[in-house]
Amino acid sequence: MATAISPGFSFAAPSNLNGPMSTLGKVSTRQTIHSATVNPASGEYVVGKSWRWSYFSNIGLGYNVGEINKLENQIDVLSLELDRLENKVATINEFVTFAEVMDVQNQFNDFLLNIGQQEILYMNVQSQIPFFPFAVRNKKLKGVLTFNAKLGAEAGAYFVDSPLEIVPPNPFVGETDFKLQTDTVLDLSSALIETYSIAYSHDLKKSLLKKNKYSHLINRNDRLMVGMQLNYYRATLSTQLVAIDQEYENEELSDMIDSEYDHNQVKSAAPGLDIGVLWISEDYKLGATWKNVNEPRFKSTNLAANCLNASNSKIIHNCELAERLEATGQIDPSPEYVMENQISVEAGINSFDKQWVFSLGYDVNQIADLSKNPYQWMSISASYYSDNFWIPRARVGFRSNLVGSELDFANIGFTFLGGTHIDFSMSLDSTNVDNEKIPKAASLNIGFEKRF
Repeated sequence: MATAISPGFSFAAPSNLNGPMSTLGKVSTRQTIHSATVNPASGEYVVGKSWRWSYFSNIGLGYNVGEINKLENQIDVLSLELDRLENKVATINEFVTFAEVMDVQNQFNDFLLNIGQQEILYMNVQSQIPFFPFAVRNKKLKGVLTFNAKLGAEAGAYFVDSPLEIVPPNPFVGETDFKLQTDTVLDLSSALIETYSIAYSHDLKKSLLKKNKYSHLINRNDRLMVGMQLNYYRATLSTQLVAIDQEYENEELSDMIDSEYDHNQVKSAAPGLDIGVLWISEDYKLGATWKNVNEPRFKSTNLAANCLNASNSKIIHNCELAERLEATGQIDPSPEYVMENQISVEAGINSFDKQWVFSLGYDVNQIADLSKNPYQWMSISASYYSDNFWIPRARVGFRSNLVGSELDFANIGFTFLGGTHIDFSMSLDSTNVDNEKIPKAASLNIGFEKRF
């Protein structure tokens, strides 16, 4: 009853930030139009006299993988032990004793009870629709409008742990053997997300300079920008539970997931609201963003619905497991993903010639993504802004997830020939997959913007 855990079941994919922002972090910058989608107030900062747009502004791929080989080996050993006990039950004149099942339970219970804390796999991909985002200054509205449209897919896997339990023989049905069972399951969550946004940014400079008792404290070159972004999300979510003690009869786990993926999809849509503020001074900038103020909600798969009507015995078994895990409070059988609100703050310092910028970004609170991975980012970065078409713009950064995976990333990026950008992020930790050492997480973002 060998069980396979394979990265092949999932989407290939990127970081939560687009293009140069994956290196710079959640900060406002004139290096890229993507800045206007991070802080809705920065549209006024990004756009000059008229407008700004991109050809194909970004496609990103990324992954986060745990100690898959170690987990797979342990589960395979456990499966072989359970198979051995099952085969012994079927053998005439041989019995599975209490001491035998107790020995297997003692050997594997600690592993199963800690398996829920192990990282397994997270992957994502995202892409802007061509010519988005674009931003235009509107004189009648006295501000900048930014339009954005993007697609994203992500998938994650983790275990819901449950101990090995000893099942005594039932003499009323002629049983003589002790058995072992566990409700430990692999939880596979995936999401396809479409996001359509319109943002408005306004500069309050004139209001700041109106004569009052505080106006003398304000430099005439200082700017206070405010912004609001309306988002419309269309989400297709899917969640599956796969028992680790299930016999696949030579069917690969990836094949089983693919066959039931469409059946588990749930589609829903919801609006979202972001608010931003940005203070720009001669030598520094300060800002804050409040994302998803209204906390949009999306429905996902009902894991324990109509178990007897499932398509085959394997799906029925997993459905019944979901019922038992629901009863013990370990899972929500009809999960609802809440896109929680998050506040992020930013700060930046410019060099005298404005070509060097040093930035800091920080998420005030933690939230979880669609694949149940918690994150709270802190980032620092340095960027060189060249006005010469032939000299690349360069940036380096460090980003750390303060919760969940607690991974640290080194980031580097360049913008060539005015608008072609490439950014790469790599975790400082490594793992082994198929006996090869690779970074535990990495992402790559590539895009093409018009030079401004």
